[in-house]
Amino acid sequence: MLLRICAAVMLLALTSATDRKGTVTSDEEETSKEPMGFKTADTPEFLKLASDSARKEYIELESNMNVPLGAMRIAQDAWAKKIGGSVLTAYQEHMAAQDLAKETEDARMNRTVENLSPAAQAADRVIRGIYSNETLTKKQINTEVSKKMKKLPRKVLNELTLASQ
Repeated sequence: MLLRICAAVMLLALTSATDRKGTVTSDEEETSKEPMGFKTADTPEFLKLASDSARKEYIELESNMNVPLGAMRIAQDAWAKKIGGSVLTAYQEHMAAQDLAKETEDARMNRTVENLSPAAQAADRVIRGIYSNETLTKKQINTEVSKKMKKLPRKVLNELTLASQ
């Protein structure tokens, strides 16, 4: 979800600034730190607190599909440390919340997968292994998961699809 938010923020930054009604604003008008067109809940607090140039730098980093996930997290952490202050604090809180949400979802999926067929359990292990491999880029992950999903029997694919909901 953060990737979609960041990509949309980047798109807005590259186009003319608009207000919430889609009206183009002038450079002289005072604008909020919140990227235009987004509800407060959609934009992470650390990006709202960051300067325009810092926000742009983060978005460019986040949207790079060719950086391994492990290196991406290290680079994001370095970005936040470089900015410092309230941005760093908000970033750390955001990442802690994301990590907790991921752990919670992993635990939920582990409980759910226990009830699936052995074939679906094996497929789940392979697919989640790909997602958790921090040496892969987002592009590689998408490609590998797509390949694995296409090879699955329809019954197994249906089981996994229902389990992930």
